[in-house]
Amino acid sequence: MLCVLAGASTPPVHAAVPGAPEVMIIGDSVATGMYWHNDAIAVMEKNLNVQWQIAVCRTLVGTSCEDSTTHITPPTLMDLVASLPKVPPNVVVEMGYNDPASTFAAAVDTTMQALLAKGAVHVLWLTLRASREPYPELNQILEQKAHEYPQLELLDWNTLSAGHPEWFQDDGVHLVDAGGVAMAHLIHGAVIELYTPLQVASRTLPPLRRARTYLTTLKATGGTAPFKWRVSAGRPPIGLHLLANGRVYGRPRAATLTRFSVTVTDADGVTATSVLSAS
Repeated sequence: MLCVLAGASTPPVHAAVPGAPEVMIIGDSVATGMYWHNDAIAVMEKNLNVQWQIAVCRTLVGTSCEDSTTHITPPTLMDLVASLPKVPPNVVVEMGYNDPASTFAAAVDTTMQALLAKGAVHVLWLTLRASREPYPELNQILEQKAHEYPQLELLDWNTLSAGHPEWFQDDGVHLVDAGGVAMAHLIHGAVIELYTPLQVASRTLPPLRRARTYLTTLKATGGTAPFKWRVSAGRPPIGLHLLANGRVYGRPRAATLTRFSVTVTDADGVTATSVLSAS
């Protein structure tokens, strides 16, 4: 059972955002890396109404393990869901570290059926940090279940975190502050994409005039500001330059038709690419 962590604190209470999408995060001690750090909470709660359901030593089904610090045995995910009249349309599950591999597939089935019965439309499940057994096996089970349930989307925490040992405590699983922020960005970006996906709004540049001073700003819709822009294929008309803030400036050397691709990246690391034309 995975119940070792450090640095607990009481998270702040934030006011609801009128009209914002609702999301419930159900997690174990790994998710305390978000829940116990104000900067991660700020990332997660931007333009979302978040219900935090985090408990150290929580399991999906059966009986949770006992928190070695508080000596409290928390309700399982199934106990929690059974106690609620309904759940929001969006439910994030960060769990599995405390569940045995032999019963994990059945536990995922039970979890999905219970969440869908209580109103979940999208279940976003984080893959486990595959730092030791049986976590790689559990990730394979999650991949299989994602094919069985169209409502289930995996958020690949394992791949995202693979090159970042600095995000973790000494056990390689529990998070320090930076890891909590990274996990919050992963979840936040996925939820926002369900409602307002990031897109490049600009498709053509204003007309070019040879040797005339030129200035325009690319636009994006959806996603989460701030945005960063880059040229991802081809190049702008000779004499023009694209800045990271989306500004296109310079003095075009000619007014011939040019096409090139740009990519915009939002605050959560979500990207969108489009071909622009200029003439």
